[in-house]
Amino acid sequence: MKRFIQVVKAAVLWKYERGSWQYDVLCVLILAFIFLIPASWFDERPVSRRQAAAQLGNIGAPEFISMAEIGQSPPSETVQGALEKVGEARRRRPVRVRHFEHVKDVSGERIAGYHVWFETREPAVP
Repeated sequence: MKRFIQVVKAAVLWKYERGSWQYDVLCVLILAFIFLIPASWFDERPVSRRQAAAQLGNIGAPEFISMAEIGQSPPSETVQGALEKVGEARRRRPVRVRHFEHVKDVSGERIAGYHVWFETREPAVP
C-alpha cells in the first residue's frame, strides 16, 4: 500500500524525468482526457439555453445581433421580422428565425441584442 501511495504522489507532483516511461504514460493519460471525454460533461451553458437547444435539436451556433444592427434595418412589426431582415442582409439569402433569446447588457436592465438561430429558407418560386 505504501508503494501505491508513493506512485500516486510522484504522479501528482510530476516527479518523473522527461523521456521516462512514467512521463510518457502521464502525457498519454492527459491527452486521452482531453480528446476522449464527451463535451457534454463540460456544458457550461445556462439551464434555459440547454433546454432550448435540446428542444430544437442540433441547429448550430447562434449569431449575435445587436440592437444597433436591428435599428439599421428597415422597420418591422415584430422582433422576429426584424431579426429575419438582419439575417437576410448578413447572409444575402432568405432566412427564417428558428429560435432567439434576448441578451442583456452588463447592468442587466436593458436588452443589448439577441442570440439568433437561423435556418436558410428557399426563395419563393413564382
